[in-house]
Amino acid sequence: MADDKLVIFDCDGVLVDSEPIVNRVFVELLSEIGWNLTYEEAAQIFVGKSSASCVAIVEQKLGRPVPADFLDRCREREVDALNRELKPVLGIESVLENLPYPKCVASNSSLRHVHLVLRITSLLHHFKDQLFSAAQVARPKPFPDVYLYAAEQMGTSPDRCVVIEDSVPGVQAGSAAGMKVFGYAQQSDRDALAAAGAHLIFDQMSDLLELL
Repeated sequence: MADDKLVIFDCDGVLVDSEPIVNRVFVELLSEIGWNLTYEEAAQIFVGKSSASCVAIVEQKLGRPVPADFLDRCREREVDALNRELKPVLGIESVLENLPYPKCVASNSSLRHVHLVLRITSLLHHFKDQLFSAAQVARPKPFPDVYLYAAEQMGTSPDRCVVIEDSVPGVQAGSAAGMKVFGYAQQSDRDALAAAGAHLIFDQMSDLLELL
């Protein structure tokens, strides 16, 4: 891999082990407004999607708008749970410390959320201000917008980028952007990631440096 290549990390599920926490909170909130789901069902439906996309799915299912304070309550509970429970993905700290290539983050989550979870897990200093969110572009993943925006801001052409993703929408976004996508399958369906367009599937984050 040449020095002018860029490694773009998704955030939730790739850098920080936040998805079980966030999904648990979301399931609790959904139950309160009338949609009872198991954690597994919620993960299948919502993982990798933006907040706006999740709300749209919920409103379509319920046939009515969610309460006006739904997202605010969700964020409040998430922040409390994340501060108490969040940990970095196993092996990612060593990867970030030893990665010899330029890197950044491109997430469907808000910049506020990305800053929060990276600060809690002491990973923020690895990226400085090289953080990008779907809120900065027209369309979230599975559209390629946030990955193309990140590459543009980092001064790298899409064909020189490697995306690290753990969700189907994220893999689809990276592939649509014309980037090489590595699918991290520690908590994801390997076959689904491959079908979405992942060029390579791996299970242990500690293997990433060698794969790159």
